[in-house]
Parts: sequence; C-alpha cells; structure tokens
Amino acid sequence: DVFERFIALTKGKTSIIISHRFSTVRMADRILVLQHGQVLELGTHQELMAHPKLYAELFKLQAAGYQ
Repeated sequence: DVFERFIALTKGKTSIIISHRFSTVRMADRILVLQHGQVLELGTHQELMAHPKLYAELFKLQAAGYQ
C-alpha cells in the first residue's frame, strides 16, 4: 500500500499530504481543512467528524458515493 510505504519513509518526520481522498486523509495525525486559502478546521479525523462542519459533510458525501 502506498500510504503504508509513505508512513515508513517519513516515520519521525513532519510530512504533508495533499489529498481529496478521505480514505488517505483520515489516517493522518492532524488534518488541516482549507477553504479559499484560509484554515477552516484542524484536528484528527475523529475530532473533525464529531463536529458538523465542512470536513464531516464532505467525508459523508464521499463515503456515500462508495455505497
């Protein structure tokens, strides 16, 4: 898996992943949600899903597309 390889190569380092795929994003230690170049939300997947904001809304929309 590409993400597992990425984790192994960056262990103990700060790294940035830019993705629209929530299956990849949800594994990050911290998720930064940008809108129009501004920070809209910051947190873990669990923290962002606990609040009904943009991240949670987009995650649910993308997940529904796979059902």
